[in-house]
Amino acid sequence: MTASHVNASLITLAFLGIVAGMRLVTAPLVRVAVPPAVSPVPTASPPEFSGQPVLLGASLVDRDPFRVERRPASVLYDPARVAQPTAPRPPTPLLMLVGMVWDGGRSPSALVDGLPGVDGPRPMRRGETLAGLTLKTMNPDRVVITGFDTTWTLTVREPWR
Repeated sequence: MTASHVNASLITLAFLGIVAGMRLVTAPLVRVAVPPAVSPVPTASPPEFSGQPVLLGASLVDRDPFRVERRPASVLYDPARVAQPTAPRPPTPLLMLVGMVWDGGRSPSALVDGLPGVDGPRPMRRGETLAGLTLKTMNPDRVVITGFDTTWTLTVREPWR
């Protein structure tokens, strides 16, 4: 194919594109019929004003337009309470796995130190909850404790390593 053939093909293709575009512009593809006129619907008369603005305000408060439930809030707004700072969260406990008794996995227990409100290390078994912390899983080398929106994976501290 020579350059003159390519040019002739491109010119023919452009001409066909122009013809198709003119067809779309001048005649619609689908005939559209105008629907028949509809008789006008009588409009509702505006609500009559009863002259009692207190009742209007009460009805507006009863059906609060700015709430999804269309009911007043169950908690009263108190700007003095909003201005008070929230109580600080208690600090996250520093847990430490002091030791484990594995005994082949039949009845393992872990000695955990740092439980909030508990003095000294405390033995825990799988599924047991102490001070709001639950021992979820136990393996020969680690335990997983959850609570207070935190998950701890503890291993026994081995100072010789």
